[in-house]
Amino acid sequence: MGDRSPTLLCVDDDSGVLQLLKDHFALKGFAVVTAATGVEAFLQVARWRPRAIILDLFIPRLGGLEALKRIKKLDPTIVVVLISGVPEALEVLGEAGLRVAGAFAKPVELEQLSDALARAGIRPAEAPAGVDHRARPAPPPSRLRALVVDDEPVVREMLTEYLNENGFDALGVWDGEEALRRIPEFRPHVVLLDILLPGLSGVATLRRIKALLDETCVVMISGLDDAETAQRTLDMGAVDYLHKPVDLGKLDALFGIHGEA
Repeated sequence: MGDRSPTLLCVDDDSGVLQLLKDHFALKGFAVVTAATGVEAFLQVARWRPRAIILDLFIPRLGGLEALKRIKKLDPTIVVVLISGVPEALEVLGEAGLRVAGAFAKPVELEQLSDALARAGIRPAEAPAGVDHRARPAPPPSRLRALVVDDEPVVREMLTEYLNENGFDALGVWDGEEALRRIPEFRPHVVLLDILLPGLSGVATLRRIKALLDETCVVMISGLDDAETAQRTLDMGAVDYLHKPVDLGKLDALFGIHGEA
């Protein structure tokens, strides 16, 4: 690790709590990155490969436990400390069979979190004399992989270009069969998947994507206002359902494209 401190990911949808966590652990000497949703947390793990994560159990877009399951598939070695504003909710850990370094009810004592990380072997590197350890950046992020599946060339090209410009290696394909051929080698972190596709439907493609690469975050997109289908895809493991034309602001919020590292 040298003189570089381990990267710590803090996840909470309460901006005040998130800022408190970030300030505390930056002062301790960690390189801190943040996320406000389960999807963003998963993508931040893929981007930054943090050594540990402090994760709120109740966050939007997946929720803490579902996000944790996907994160553990991505990096089984990551050290996890869970926090929750509902103390009884921490009991679900045993039922879910998830092993964590600690679980604490809010409001949390920040030193308790530090101690839990230390017991798990996660400590900041010592800063050389006269050097402000808060100025040391995290390692450079990895580019994420995104697959855009849409038979409308204008939509496909717009979304692919946008993602390529914002930290992703994005690939566009026009139907479900081609998407399924690409996934084993490309291994996308996220898939934007149109509901209405020629041949294999978006719903059927989603089912097969989850069988191939369960942890990938699939976002369904559609020009139709179909609440029943939207809920069905969410029940099948999609992380969100966006209407066309896709609101890029919503995409930014979902993927943390302009989120603060």
